[in-house]
Amino acid sequence: MIPFTVIGGFLGAGKTTLLNRLLRGAGGRRFAVLVNDFGALDIDGRLVADHGGDTVALANGCLCCTIGDSLVATLLALLERPERFDHVVVEASGVADPARIADLGVLDPRLVRDGVIVVIDAETVRERAADRRVGDTIARQLAAADLLVLNKLDLAADIGGLRAFLAARSPAPLLEARHADVPLGLLFGLERHGAAAASDPSEPFASWSYEWPEPVERALVLDLLRTEGVLRAKGIVRFADAPERRAVVHQVGRRLDIADDEPWRESEPSRLVMLGLRPMLGSLPTEGTTWLAG
Repeated sequence: MIPFTVIGGFLGAGKTTLLNRLLRGAGGRRFAVLVNDFGALDIDGRLVADHGGDTVALANGCLCCTIGDSLVATLLALLERPERFDHVVVEASGVADPARIADLGVLDPRLVRDGVIVVIDAETVRERAADRRVGDTIARQLAAADLLVLNKLDLAADIGGLRAFLAARSPAPLLEARHADVPLGLLFGLERHGAAAASDPSEPFASWSYEWPEPVERALVLDLLRTEGVLRAKGIVRFADAPERRAVVHQVGRRLDIADDEPWRESEPSRLVMLGLRPMLGSLPTEGTTWLAG
């Protein structure tokens, strides 16, 4: 299983600086990093092996991907790449709840949640926490942390008071830093300290499993796969128009591949598993299927 880490924190806290240190100091570990914008990454040109539009491959085996319209689709597409990675890291946007992003680490059985790192601007965090416009965002980010990185310590006053302020809002251990310079080995394998993401019924993920004991019409399966909100699907299907062979179904986002495989084994039912957004549940047909939703 591939460890999955989220780096969160408010705008300007130093997340990208920490990420750059991680990429430069990978030490043989192959990181796959998902970011919103390559422009903020100060990647040493001597380290870049290939630049492919939405990806940058580094000579040390690391890979950076920009997040497209959907973080989930980008993550699942990354897992389908031929390269193998030792660790996946997501840099959350400055106003995101990192706990919600960390929940994505359970969407695929190849991933395991490794922790949420929240970077804090020591100079401004108390002022922003008291701001009614962004205070709730700061509070959620601090509560989500499995590790706090108190950055820009050289710009802060009343360090003792700042430590007490953070301890009252998060049980996570604290690393103090200037310019996000921390021992990189301490960022991984974290114990769970952060709170789970607050429930939001508008954005849950779910999976659906279908079984057909008899050959199934190809049009029915294609209609399922085209349902709005489907993020990923896999299956072994016996189509009515080619009942003598297995068809391997594989979909990531809107990229669909259906390939003929070996002869069908008579004792097998057709199976299709889909991952997506729960609002699509009401539009999925169930007639003629054995159907489970999770």
